[in-house]
Order: sequence, then C-alpha cells, then structure tokens
Amino acid sequence: EDARLIRADYRETLSDLVLEDMSVNWIKWCNENGYLAKYQAHGCPGNLIDIYASADIPECESFYATEFDIPGLRREESDAREAYPDKILLKFASSAANVAGKPLTSSETLTWLREHFKTALSQCKPEIGQIFLSGVNHVFFHGSTYYPDEAAWPGWKFYASVNFVPTYTLWKDASYMFDYITRCQSLLQSGVSDNEILVYWPFHDVTALELDHIYYYELAINNKNEWLVPTEFHKLTTALMEQGYSVDFISDRFLEKTVIEGGKIKTPGRDYEALIIPDSRYMPISTMESLVRLNDAGGKLVFQGLPEEVPGYNRHAERTEELLALLEEQGDNLTVKDDVPGELMNKGIRGEGLALEGLDFIRRDLEDGKVYYVVNHTPKVIDQYVSMGTKAGSVIIMDPLSGETGRARVKGGTEVYLQMKPGDALLLRTFDSKVSAGDWNYMETSVEAEEITGNWELEFLEGGPAIPGQNHLQDLQSWTILGDDAEAFSGTARYTLTFENPDAIVNNWQLDLGDVRESARIRINGRELGCLWSVPFITETGNLDPGENILEIEVTNLTANRLRDLELKGVEWKIFYEINMVNRHYEEFDAKLWEPMPSGLLGPVTITPLTEMEF
Repeated sequence: EDARLIRADYRETLSDLVLEDMSVNWIKWCNENGYLAKYQAHGCPGNLIDIYASADIPECESFYATEFDIPGLRREESDAREAYPDKILLKFASSAANVAGKPLTSSETLTWLREHFKTALSQCKPEIGQIFLSGVNHVFFHGSTYYPDEAAWPGWKFYASVNFVPTYTLWKDASYMFDYITRCQSLLQSGVSDNEILVYWPFHDVTALELDHIYYYELAINNKNEWLVPTEFHKLTTALMEQGYSVDFISDRFLEKTVIEGGKIKTPGRDYEALIIPDSRYMPISTMESLVRLNDAGGKLVFQGLPEEVPGYNRHAERTEELLALLEEQGDNLTVKDDVPGELMNKGIRGEGLALEGLDFIRRDLEDGKVYYVVNHTPKVIDQYVSMGTKAGSVIIMDPLSGETGRARVKGGTEVYLQMKPGDALLLRTFDSKVSAGDWNYMETSVEAEEITGNWELEFLEGGPAIPGQNHLQDLQSWTILGDDAEAFSGTARYTLTFENPDAIVNNWQLDLGDVRESARIRINGRELGCLWSVPFITETGNLDPGENILEIEVTNLTANRLRDLELKGVEWKIFYEINMVNRHYEEFDAKLWEPMPSGLLGPVTITPLTEMEF
C-alpha cells in the first residue's frame, strides 16, 4: 500500500511539472510573442483537463475508424482499425475549454481513418460528426504535404493518412464536404456551450493505478482501456449521456475556482445546473472542502459514493482521518445516491428526449434561443415528433449537407418533427419567440421504389494512368472488371441512361443511387442536382419530363487502384527525405498486396414518388 501511495505521489509530481513548469510557461511565451497556442494534452503523464485548459485552443484527436451502425457505410476490416477514442475521451478537451472559458476546441481529425489512398468522403462524415458531438467546433485534418506542381503523381506523401491534396481523386468533390463542415461550424462556434451537468474527474484514482510497475504513465488514446473505460467515472458519464444529459468534466484545481451564483454552479468559463461526483477511492481534503462549500452554498451536488482516503504518502493516515471527519460532520447534508440520473430528475433536471430515440446531439446557447446539432448514427429511420429539452416559439431546420432551411413543425413548444435517415445530420435553431420563415419541406413516399434499368453508357472522363475505352452495361457493376486499363484506373467516369417517366403526374421523385464508389455528381435532362458524397446516396429530383429523361451520373473512385498499379509495375514513388512511409499498422507499406477496390456506380438505382406530408 505504501508503494501505491508513493507511486501516486510520483505521478502527481509529473503532472504538476508538465502543467506548471512546461505548459503554462510555453503558452505564456506564445501569447507574449503574439501567438495563440493549441495543445494536444492526451498522452501527457498528467491531469488532462488542467493541461488542455492551459492552452488558448485545446485540441483532441481522432484516431483510426469508429464502427458505426449505419447501413451502407462500408467498413473494410482489411483497411480499417478499431478507433481508440470515444466521445468521453474526446470531451476532455472541450470540457477544459468550457470550464476555462475558451471559445474554441479543435481536433486533429481523421488520422489513419483508412489505409493510404483508400479513404472515401462517405467514411469521413460520421467521424467528423462524432467529433462535433464531443464539443469540437474547429476541425483540422491531419497534416498534408506540400509538393511542387512538377512532382510526379501521386506527389509527395505524408506518412499518416488521410491526405487531402489535389492529386487525390476525390479532391474534386471534397469541397462539398468542406461546405458541410463550414455550415456546422458556423453555428457550433456561435454562442456558448449549453451543457448542464458538470462531472468531477477523480484524477487521483488514476495516479494510484497498479500497472505492472509502470511508474511513468501517459494518459493516452491507445491505453484508454486501462485508465478510463473501466472507471466509475466513465460508466456514470455514459449512463448520463444515454439519458440525454449534456456533460462537461472538471478537475480538482477548477473546483477551487468554482462558486454558486443564483443556484447555478459557476466555473470560470460558464454555469451548470448540477455537479456530479462519481464513486472514487481517493480525494484530496482541499477538493472535499470545495465540494462542501458548494453544497452549503445551495449548489445541486449528487455524490454517487463518498471517498475512502486521501491520495499520497505523506501523513496519509492522519490526513485520511481528517477527510473522514469532514465527511462525518456533513451527516445527511450531502446527497449520496447510486441512481444519479434518477436523482437529477428528482431535482427537476431532465435529459433531452432526443437521446431516448437513439439520436446523438450537442447544444449551444444563443441570445435568442439555442442551436442543436443532431445526428442519426443508428440503423433506423426517424420520422416522428421528437422531444427537446428546450421550449421554443419556433424551430428552424437547417440541413448542413444541402444548405436547405425551413421552419419545422413543432408541437407544444418542445416536440419537433424530424425526418432523418441513418447517417443524416441536422442543425436545429430554436427561437424564444415565433419567427417568419418558409416551412420545412416534409416529404413521404407512398409506393415502392422502382429500379431504373436499361443500357448504361459508360465513358471515362479524366484520371489515370490511362483513359479506358467506352463501354455499355446492362447491369451495373464495378468498372474494374472491364479490362486492365479499367482495373488500374482512378478518376471520374460518366454513366448515362435514358429512361421513361413512370408517372407524369408526380412532380417530385426520390433518386437513390444505391452503392456508390465513391462520389457522384448528378444531372437529369441537363439540370444539375449536385453531388452525393455520403451515406445515404439519395436526393430529390423535382419534376421529370413526360416520356424520356436523360440521367447522367459522374462517379469518382478512390486513388488506390492507380497506386496499386504503380507498385505492380515496380515504379519507385516513395522518394521523400526521411519519410516514415508505413501502413496503418506502422509496418512496411506495400500496395502490391491489395485487391482492386470496387469502383463506379454499383447501384441499384431507383426512383420513388414523393408527396408532401399532411399534418
């Protein structure tokens, strides 16, 4: 037991050194010289909340690929690795920003999402959504390499994918994803965070972990299953979020700076409705004194359990007696409940009904209302009224994918009608009073989808290493089976089909492209319908012409097949100074072992009549 306490002292000392001797001084120097400082605290051997919060912009990181339960979202196990972070780990950075009053939380996003040259835009969207849901509002991608125009294809490459550069085939359609991010961030950077629950992070339980005699211990992404996931803190936070509560985390240091004003728990950054203390073994006396002070001042505190002893070796038994005496003095003054969500409801604090439908969300507070970012990462379609925790005079729905907006159908001021397919995301802008705006376009299908079939003309437009010849297809299938040139081709090809309007009375149709590898620009009768780059690959067509209609779909595939061909031909392209060119397992990169990736429009392509919903 003495060894455990001394080891904890050593780890806490490292934490203090990282924070006080390095982080604070470095950021002070940056600010004095006219710079803002970003900081990725994960991986530090210290209190992540305090170290993140020392920066002007705390920055988290996504790593590898999350397994989402979205139909049609591909996860090739041969090209992906299970993601290390979860939303709770990512929220350490945004929590630090919120409790410290920093307006931005950034992220290094999409690191090693898939193998080199194999990342589709559709695979990026839910990962970016998860980053936003964790409180990030300032997305950055992993660094990309500069290279001169005369550099041979594929240009100069940085070791860690994803690499968004002009030589990447999907660069031509990446702007549509950038527009999506821009629309989201324009609102997620507005106002202030509106998380209502503050959860204390028992850092001293982490410093006391027994880890096979590892003394210098980094709180990193890849070892979260040791220091984070098994803890009561993680389990309780998960339960709160599943019940629709929005949470931030707070450290011992920030608790000392926290007060009660108007019944609210006021940190240096913002106010909260309640403070939750997870069950923990170790707690400093100063922290318990802060909690007693806040409780006595009328704050809503809920203890899942009470600490058993103080951390650290010095005068441990004596100080533990002081802690236990302080707890005994409180008697029944402290609220100790194992069912924390139930106790919050008893205190009149309810979670968002959105979460009970399986929807993920994050909420921000504006002067005249709120903004919700709502995501459907479930396999089910949402087509119903959904309860919000905000009473609104009006709700405007904004689709960050298309830019379309409209006034939502609202019932009772707190229930909003949502139509969301798996993979969809919406921004909901609530207003305290009624506002004038056009109505949101609610559509429904009344009959089964009808497949569009016929003789598809396939023409390869741009890309390399060579432009394959023109083909005609009766059945949609990967263009890689059409010969050696097509198997090696990475670029854009156009599918053209003439089809009959099934029903000239219908004035709007839903066009579903089925399986697309990887992005598709659509025209009907020469009219642009935009670009589909994410799951589901569905859009509305508006009116079709009576009789014959011409459908054109320009599909762009990944760069992988051309790179594979380059290596099979023995071309040396990794000509970089001190390059660390490895695969996602940090082993030797060898594209010769790849199979050709399916490419093009795989379908089936269907259309379904749409009619306006009647309420």
